[in-house]
Amino acid sequence: MKYYNYPRILKEIFKFKIEMEGEKIKKLIIYCLIMVLVLGAAGCSQNTAEKGSQSDNVVINIGVMPDVESIPFLIAQKNGYYEQEGVKVNIEHFSSAKDRDSALQSGKLDGVITDMAAVLFANEGGIKLRMISRNDGDITLMGGEDSGINSVAELKGKDIGLSTNTIMEYTTDRMLEAAGLKPSDVNKIAIPPLPTRLEMLQGGKVTAAILPEPMSGLAIENGALILSSTAELKNKAGAIAFMESTIFEYPEKISAVFRAYDKAVEYLHTETAENYIDFIIEEQSFPAAIK
Repeated sequence: MKYYNYPRILKEIFKFKIEMEGEKIKKLIIYCLIMVLVLGAAGCSQNTAEKGSQSDNVVINIGVMPDVESIPFLIAQKNGYYEQEGVKVNIEHFSSAKDRDSALQSGKLDGVITDMAAVLFANEGGIKLRMISRNDGDITLMGGEDSGINSVAELKGKDIGLSTNTIMEYTTDRMLEAAGLKPSDVNKIAIPPLPTRLEMLQGGKVTAAILPEPMSGLAIENGALILSSTAELKNKAGAIAFMESTIFEYPEKISAVFRAYDKAVEYLHTETAENYIDFIIEEQSFPAAIK
């Protein structure tokens, strides 16, 4: 298992890592390549040539969220790593999991920055989405600066901003249960867009909110208090997933995407944040205060 530890960005509080299960990805790609070879051997050379020509024009559409786990995909685009690896990639930005999943359902995306729960929901709904790596980004339950809340147990009867039917709600429920509360003990306020959720927490519109990095880091800087986190509970569930059809039809393209991803990770290891932070803030529509 291979670990990537990113440099400190957006100040020290925005430390994070992404765990890529390299061996699993390698095995999946090898299997897909074998399938392509078997299927190709059964067809005529003309069809193979036509398919190769069509493959050259394929664009892999990847949906990302405003979180740190999307950064390598953005850096790979900025630095031309996709082109170097011979794959065309289009990055689509989403501010909420709901919008991302709607685009996935309508066939507009090949891959997504997502979570295990969303992958399960997608498959239950007939969308053949396959998780091929796991992210290790942290999700944090925050109490507002002036909320007077110092622990999860104190949230009974209070408002919590989150997105419903997502990993955010599932994680919140686990955090409540760990503190001796039931999910029904709090008022869940549906706020799908992450920037809006952060704004409402900081504006005192909700007592607490659950946020990913770097939104949680900005909230901390502005006085919010950490009540619980997936790091504390050891139940991180972030993932990178691709459509089964894309994996099996264009395995070489998926392999190229992750080679570019690896290059981006190496870049983040060696470069200082000043060389890319403005680009990330603009691309992800992060608040300027993050810098």
